[in-house]
Amino acid sequence: MTKKLSEIIVCEKCGHKNKRGQTHCTNCNNPLYRDYYKGLWLKNVVITLALFLLPFIILYYVVSSEASRHSESQVKQGLSYSVDANSGMIKSFLDESKTDLLSIAKFEVTRLSDIGTKVPFFERFILEKPWFDFIAVANPEGNVIFSTDTAKIKANIKDRIYFRKSIDGDFYNSGIFYSDILDTTAMIISSPLFNTKDIIIGVIFASISLETFYNLILDLRIGKTSEIFLVDEKGVFLSPSKLGGRVLREYGHYREDANPHTGQGGVLIHRDYRGEKVICAYKKFDDLHGYLISEMDVEEALAPVARLKKVMFSIFFIFGCFFVLSSIFFSRQITNVLKNLTSTLKSALDEISQKKDTINTINVELRERLRDCEMLSKQLRISEEYIKNIINSISSGLIAIDTELKITYYNEFVKSFSSKKEIEIKSDLYKVFPILKAEEIKSKINDIFLSEKQFRIRKISAILDGDNVILSIAGFPIKRLDKIAGATLLINDITEQEQLQDQMADYEKLSALSQLALGAAHEINNPLLGVTSFIELLLEEEKDKEKKTHAKEVLDSAYRISETVRGLLNFARPTPPKFTKISINRLISETLSFLHHQPLFKKIKIEKNLSDAIPQVTADANQIRQVFINILINAAQAMPEGGMLKVLSNKVKFEEFIEIQIIDTGVGISADDLKKVFDPFFTKKKGEGTGLGLSISYSYIKNHKGEIRIKSEINKGTTVTILLPIRQNVMSYSEVIE
Repeated sequence: MTKKLSEIIVCEKCGHKNKRGQTHCTNCNNPLYRDYYKGLWLKNVVITLALFLLPFIILYYVVSSEASRHSESQVKQGLSYSVDANSGMIKSFLDESKTDLLSIAKFEVTRLSDIGTKVPFFERFILEKPWFDFIAVANPEGNVIFSTDTAKIKANIKDRIYFRKSIDGDFYNSGIFYSDILDTTAMIISSPLFNTKDIIIGVIFASISLETFYNLILDLRIGKTSEIFLVDEKGVFLSPSKLGGRVLREYGHYREDANPHTGQGGVLIHRDYRGEKVICAYKKFDDLHGYLISEMDVEEALAPVARLKKVMFSIFFIFGCFFVLSSIFFSRQITNVLKNLTSTLKSALDEISQKKDTINTINVELRERLRDCEMLSKQLRISEEYIKNIINSISSGLIAIDTELKITYYNEFVKSFSSKKEIEIKSDLYKVFPILKAEEIKSKINDIFLSEKQFRIRKISAILDGDNVILSIAGFPIKRLDKIAGATLLINDITEQEQLQDQMADYEKLSALSQLALGAAHEINNPLLGVTSFIELLLEEEKDKEKKTHAKEVLDSAYRISETVRGLLNFARPTPPKFTKISINRLISETLSFLHHQPLFKKIKIEKNLSDAIPQVTADANQIRQVFINILINAAQAMPEGGMLKVLSNKVKFEEFIEIQIIDTGVGISADDLKKVFDPFFTKKKGEGTGLGLSISYSYIKNHKGEIRIKSEINKGTTVTILLPIRQNVMSYSEVIE
């Protein structure tokens, strides 16, 4: 814009002052006035043309591309149909030829030399089947002994693949190839020749008339450049083409390109043997070891599209000229309207500028309030995120449900109780958490909505992922405007707590028994020593055999009492373990060797499967040997009539433990007795044991920070599993006992 000073106009470019009325600056010849509406008019013309012509241009390309696609699709369908029609016709011809040859592959002869009697039959057969050039017979050595056209074939064919296939008992079609025997292209079909006893005495083969065969291939005349022909698996012509392809001499594709005809068939575009771009449909023909191909030049296929493009371009050109003239006219009209609006807008802008300060003041206040709102929103998001993190950090499962028992919220921990990996909001409570389907739980949840009272189930059994667990469940109502809107459920897995309480009870019982055993052992051992000593003296002095027998029975009973006392002492006050490096496999072998000759093991077959990958472990050899002896003797006593005893050892994967398994096929242990096998003095062998063997073994394994587990079924056997750590922490004996 120029700046008006009374009768002076200042040039925007150089700042020179010019008199009013001049059109150009006298200093730099720059125009002093600009027709901005002229530029606006040109812009309107361009935009109008773009808005109106662009859809037509897009339509032109869409229609032409769709027409090209449709035309190409039509040609591809026609070519595919041509291939399918010809392949069916050729297959029927080859099947009929195969049937004809197989129909004469068995004669009423016993020797191949009798084939001469069938000459009239062969000659008549050739006359009736003009699609055969000749029929010949070869002996097992490959020598042709008969041919309906002796001028064509007199040779040995033992190295020909069709002879080798048929002499092995198979029908074979050679496909089209160049025969050096016939000195021309040929197609041979062959079959084993059978005598009256169905024994192969030679090979009968026939030459298919290629002229007849080629006449079968129909050119459906899709276009002037369309043709159909056969190629082998390397792409070489097996049949002549309409445009000059030579059989067995040229490729059906461009020589410099890779063979495009692979796989089972398809439709593609490639360069043919002439170098022209063609649309090709092809199909694999296993009987001929090649492909049947129908193709057509791309230029001819898309010729209708080219004509359509010319017509469309002519139409669009006429409409384009009309739009150009229309846009010029309407742009002038719009520009004039804008000139009138400009003056009106200027007066409106002047009025608006007066209210600008008021609006700016309002905007400042609004921005301040917006910042306050954003701060509050941010604080709210932080608080919400903090609360969510607190809820997710709770080691209890939390679920919020509505009155229709649909899940409205949950924390991450509760997923461990779900049957699904992902939980969706508004999912059904019992479908996602099947563990809550127990009638007691469902009743308590329903009571929340009926009585609006909270509940707590301190302990209830459930099944989670196939395992028995013990749960603690609590429920609380959610109220909104004095009306119940849902409920919150808290779920805790207290299985480990219950197991720990059971273990603590067992430990307290064992501690009490230990104290009782120590007191009883001290009270019994000293008097018992005197009794046994006195009875031993009586046995030496007594002469009466009957009294001596009774005294010996009393002494045996005293010895049993003494053995029980020693077991009590070992159980209540075990010897401190002396840790050394030992080989578990060697310790097992030595223990089995020691027990193998005992009368208890005479009827028992022992099988060892000890892993060589087990490292040496830190353990007390005497205590572990005593554990093995106790368990092996128990296993043998469970098989009084004999059985199988297996001992296995291996290292536990990804853990610093070794595992020993002792498996017997004995009478087994009932479920009720299995719970008490480690209790002191518990035994089912009346008069044959103290019931302390497994208790002492359990104590020794615990001294080594290991585990001992027993699984058993009545009349099926028992498996005892021992887990021992490879290394032991060096500590005091009191720490081991604890």
